[in-house]
Amino acid sequence: MSYSPEEYMRVLELAKTIRKPNGDPYIEGIAKASGVHRDAVRRTLHKYGTPNAYDPEILAAAHAGGITDPRNLSHFWKIQKDSEGNGYSLFVKNPDSGQDINICDLVRETIQEIPLPGPKLDKRPLKTPGEHLLVIDLADVHFLKLAVKTETGFEYNRAVARHRVIEGTRALLKLAEPMGVARILFVLGNDILHVDGPRATTTSGTFQDTEGTVFQGFKDASFALEEAIRLASKVADVDLIHCMSNHDWLLGWGVSQTVAARLHSTPGVYSSDYNLSEAHRKYYRFGSNLFGLTHGDGAKEEKLYGLMVSEARQHISECRNLYWLLHHVHHKDRKTRGELVYVREKDHNGMTAVMAGQTMIEGTHINIEYVRSPSAPDSWHDRNGYVNRQAVECFLYHPQLGQRARFTEYF
Repeated sequence: MSYSPEEYMRVLELAKTIRKPNGDPYIEGIAKASGVHRDAVRRTLHKYGTPNAYDPEILAAAHAGGITDPRNLSHFWKIQKDSEGNGYSLFVKNPDSGQDINICDLVRETIQEIPLPGPKLDKRPLKTPGEHLLVIDLADVHFLKLAVKTETGFEYNRAVARHRVIEGTRALLKLAEPMGVARILFVLGNDILHVDGPRATTTSGTFQDTEGTVFQGFKDASFALEEAIRLASKVADVDLIHCMSNHDWLLGWGVSQTVAARLHSTPGVYSSDYNLSEAHRKYYRFGSNLFGLTHGDGAKEEKLYGLMVSEARQHISECRNLYWLLHHVHHKDRKTRGELVYVREKDHNGMTAVMAGQTMIEGTHINIEYVRSPSAPDSWHDRNGYVNRQAVECFLYHPQLGQRARFTEYF
């Protein structure tokens, strides 16, 4: 809407007297008095400037009353008489005192004067810089395992296994990433498949309850691991390492080889002949931390320290913190082995026991830990009372100080 020059002049004239308590022009009041839209009033004052605020008579009356700020003068009497006493007396209200301002108009105008937000910028991808090694160890997933809820109280099949690998990894990364991750060790193998051939048996020939064919299990496991590793590679560079295992000695190794081959050209994902070999025990070094990894169905615990000294001799003298990550038993069993064995944490049916006692700091002795499994107990395990608490786990290590944190996603 356009206005005449006379209307704009009226706006400027009214701006001299219609004011807020702080002395700024009262836009709503000027708009009502002039009939000009408040946006046009605001543009006019912005373009031509705000005229002098106070009428000279108001200033004189305030000065006569000893009032330094004319806004504090609400009204005064103007008396005009000649020498014979003829004249008039006027009661004059000061429009600049703010007493006649409508509070609703004042609030509305204040809101309208709030500056508009700037353009919304896209969020930049956050890749948390850090110094820690994150070990993601999805132990004993057992693709093709079958658990029926009416028998065991749990439902487990290929779809559940696939969900727990992918979403479990996603949850662990979300928990660990704020700590600052420099590199990720992603552990493969460890009974990723439930059987090792088309006859639904383990490598040694033990029959298993299964859901689907071995071909379906192989493809599902490969897809789920590939997706999980891609998620991890968005956080930090990933090293792959394979653990041979008793349920799927041959096909489990084949799954790891397949996944590594498919990710060969993926930036930030690394594997080596040693890491993916059929060696029973693998070693991995990060700073002053030396890790041994094995499935847990072979060498006994008391032999692990000696095996580490013998098989990783070039690193043992330079690494203060020594760890073994084991699997196979599907429940948590964490201990420190020195002259004595000190159990620090252990899963039992219906509870997890955390032991209190002598402090065992990192670097004092060798630390042995069995990793939880996300797979549910099948018929045989349930019947014999081997009921594990289903979960996936990851562990965070400082290059010199050792393990700083651990995270668990339960199912």
